Amino acid sequence: MNQELQETINRWKTYLQKIEQRFEESLQQAEETCKDLLIESNYDYYEVMKTWMAIKSQIDDISKSVTQTWEQKVYPQLSLHTHLDLQKELHESNFTYFLLIRLEQFERNLKADLSQTFYNHVIQLANQRFSCTQCHSPLAIQSNVFRAHYVTCNYCQAANTFTPDTKYAQIGGNIIDNIVAKKCEPLYQKMQVSLANIQNQRPPIAEQFWEKYKSDYFNYYETFFIERMKLNHDAKDRFDADLQRKKTEYEHYEKLHKKIY
Repeated sequence: MNQELQETINRWKTYLQKIEQRFEESLQQAEETCKDLLIESNYDYYEVMKTWMAIKSQIDDISKSVTQTWEQKVYPQLSLHTHLDLQKELHESNFTYFLLIRLEQFERNLKADLSQTFYNHVIQLANQRFSCTQCHSPLAIQSNVFRAHYVTCNYCQAANTFTPDTKYAQIGGNIIDNIVAKKCEPLYQKMQVSLANIQNQRPPIAEQFWEKYKSDYFNYYETFFIERMKLNHDAKDRFDADLQRKKTEYEHYEKLHKKIY
């Protein structure tokens, strides 16, 4: 390898190291900003999400800069050496894919942490504010029901109607989904590995790869839906429908993929 080529590769290595450092620092700053804003905004979760999307766009630009540098400065130099066997981790596509996966993982964890903080605050606040209309004794709401429901007073047996405010009702949506997703993260990663194994195979894909992915796929989603039911009572009513929806999605993916080849 001549000196000029080696210098190009060394500069590219140094550049990628600096990019990765900058990327991680940006994620750390994003986490601090979003968590601080959640409290400063009086737990306005969706305002925080709007801020995160703006920050995420800026972080995405880091990845785009890698592609731009590769196409304009690095690849033209490396292409002059047709027999060059560049290390896998130094390929632009592999590095930007690494950044993409890192960002996706970070986003899931960030949303889960913000959701858990939001959940804890809103549940506690609702319990502090709810009391019996007859004897004024403090009442504890059902922590897994996020719609209007009856709560019986243990002291006077009066039936009280709890009507959730907007923030409390929000818990029943993607707040709980985010919390459960983090709890099921190991199963999610296992499923993703199985999917990657399929995508990395030359077609036709051996049936054992499909069976492994199918098993991990349904293990993840069934566990996810079961864990969600523990936190959201109403999710029980749609368990079968949710599982069937995922079954249909899987069958469509497998059928389409096999049909192509």
